[in-house]
Amino acid sequence: MQHRTSEPGRVGPARRERCIASLRVNWDPRSDKLVKYGLFGLLLLVPLLALVLCGERRASLLGIGALLAAALFGADSRGGLIALAAGLGAAIVLALRAKALHRRSVLIVLGVLAAAWILAAGFRTSGPEAPPTADERAASSVSRLELYDLSWHAWLERPLAGSGYLPFRYLLEQGRSRVARDGDSGETWFVHNDYLQTLQELGPLGLAALLALAWLPGLVAYRRLTALPVADRPITLACASAVTAMSCHALVDFPYYIPVCLLLCGALLGSLDRRLGGGRQLTAVAAPAPPWYRAARAALAVLATVVLVRPLAAEAAADWGLRRSAAGQSQSAAFWLEAARRLDGADWRYHWYAGQFWDGQAADSGKREAARFAAEAFAAGFAANPLEVKNLLGKISVHRRHGKLLDAPAGPATLAAWIAQAEALAPLSGAVRRERALLGAAK
Repeated sequence: MQHRTSEPGRVGPARRERCIASLRVNWDPRSDKLVKYGLFGLLLLVPLLALVLCGERRASLLGIGALLAAALFGADSRGGLIALAAGLGAAIVLALRAKALHRRSVLIVLGVLAAAWILAAGFRTSGPEAPPTADERAASSVSRLELYDLSWHAWLERPLAGSGYLPFRYLLEQGRSRVARDGDSGETWFVHNDYLQTLQELGPLGLAALLALAWLPGLVAYRRLTALPVADRPITLACASAVTAMSCHALVDFPYYIPVCLLLCGALLGSLDRRLGGGRQLTAVAAPAPPWYRAARAALAVLATVVLVRPLAAEAAADWGLRRSAAGQSQSAAFWLEAARRLDGADWRYHWYAGQFWDGQAADSGKREAARFAAEAFAAGFAANPLEVKNLLGKISVHRRHGKLLDAPAGPATLAAWIAQAEALAPLSGAVRRERALLGAAK
């Protein structure tokens, strides 16, 4: 790996803050810990309360249930409450089907939920932020409808194959005038309806697969529950209720796009398959595999490891490089940021991080090579993802501000063409407007 350095001064405090803040670029709302852990907690809460409905009344179980429910109520998620109601409704229906429902346990579950609500209300009143008003909630619901409309029309443009995986944020940038509540800065990758988003991204076949994954387990559990041993019924209906809760939550949120929720959902489905599969056991003894098969399997394992490890290594390298940059250790930062680009050049973020770093180096030191590295990084980032406007704006900014340091700076006509392209990608973006104004002032 070629080691790029530019004899740097130490970056100033403002630039350090900007560098470290760029690590947390809002490229993926799944980083919202409240949403992530709230959904994960829901998938634990529903099966736990389902077991209580079946007669399980250990104090530890009730205490954990109260804490999880308090966290859910404290998150003030309407989607989470809908999913909780759906999960408990499914648990009651399945428990009645299995003849496992203890009617006194229904009162216990209601008591646990009431105690959790009181606990959450106490935390909310003592917190610094006031809960949203009725008008704010109504405006949020209208905004969801606008997101649904945007996704629906995007699917109509490609009704068979869909638009591909996770392009919604770019569709939102281009159609932001149709989502008035978010203004020119609201950002999301998700439609907040997994079924509609899957239809938009993968077409009817993808939607059919998701519907089968989401709803068939509960239906199969309902049909086969009475044939199971009595001891297996509570665990089975608890797992099926949790999967149903997640399926209902997907109508108003994005649980099927959160890895930790998918992990737990896979465990729940595996438990259901084990219990509903009729006790299938493989008794046949496999014949010894030939050498070519073992070699092919080893090669596939190595390939899978490389494919899975590279993104993790690139993320770690970028994280460390940005932290070194924020600490003023520019030589180390240059090495790790460039390493991230080499490890995962298909990810636009790593080019953007490196471009910001080299842009700062060019501004601080006036070195020609730093300006060239910045222009190259932003250009590579835009080539990696031509729908993402951040790298295009970075490239425009470098050529506008550091043109004298570049061997072949872009002329006014080229800069005008680039900014027009940026406006087509994000017509209402404040950053695009500012860059347009700066170009106009520089003429």
